[in-house]
Amino acid sequence: MATRLTVQPDFRAKSTKVARSGNIRRKAWLTVIAASALFWVVVVLMIWRIWG
Repeated sequence: MATRLTVQPDFRAKSTKVARSGNIRRKAWLTVIAASALFWVVVVLMIWRIWG
């Protein structure tokens, strides 16, 4: 029993690209930077509490 898959030649031409706006990209970077900053603040506070 063989399964055969066929793809039409113009399949890629019909596919649509999702346009990402710069605003979403900016929000993503701000989220990454904010999470990183929060992580380092927590690390510094833990070190301060251990040594303090």
